[in-house]
Amino acid sequence: MISRIRSLSTVLAAAGVLFVLGPQTAALAQPPAPTQAPAPVPAQKNAQVSVGDDPSMKEGSPDLVLIEMSDFQCPYCAKGASDVVAKLHENYVKTGKLELIFLDLPLEMHPHAFKAAEAASCAGDQKKFWEMHDLLFANQKALAPEQLPTYAKDLGLDVAVFEQCLSSGQHAEAIREDMKVAESLRISGTPAYLLGRRIPGGDKVEILYSMKGLPPYEFVENKINEHLTAKPQ
Repeated sequence: MISRIRSLSTVLAAAGVLFVLGPQTAALAQPPAPTQAPAPVPAQKNAQVSVGDDPSMKEGSPDLVLIEMSDFQCPYCAKGASDVVAKLHENYVKTGKLELIFLDLPLEMHPHAFKAAEAASCAGDQKKFWEMHDLLFANQKALAPEQLPTYAKDLGLDVAVFEQCLSSGQHAEAIREDMKVAESLRISGTPAYLLGRRIPGGDKVEILYSMKGLPPYEFVENKINEHLTAKPQ
């Protein structure tokens, strides 16, 4: 019997499942949440992303850009929006050092993510993208399509125009284009943060450094500071 338990433990360990065996029972042990910065993920050499009309927030004309690639129904994305992006806005965007750009990556596992992305874009048509961005993340457990007009009302939008935009699907293709950009960069999960520089004379950003997953704010801040002091190649 002991031999069989050891064999089973070996198989489960190989599958990435950890069991703690007591005298009479076996209890599933949950791995601790990561507390350290993610291992650096190198960007593709000379990778360029066309940001076109994607939502942007900046003061002046900073050449350093952070692209937030996110899913409104992803819990780690919501935490990144509050713990990382909000602080970057205060410390770097408002001071004219950084441009923040948002790209949609709604994951198939999240049934309301795509429509929520459309809702944010429809709010953007009325100059309220970032306000809707924050509101959707703050109400992540209430993103069913019938709940979205409530947030438009809360933001003082023209609700009829918002609902028409949402029902028409007029932003769906642009969202799918963002998803193709993620695929081209081999990004399949959220959140991801891409640090880059604007290429003069167009709408493209050259990616300098990629962060997949949820890094601590201090990690992102250090990377931004490194690139602010580095001379463009």
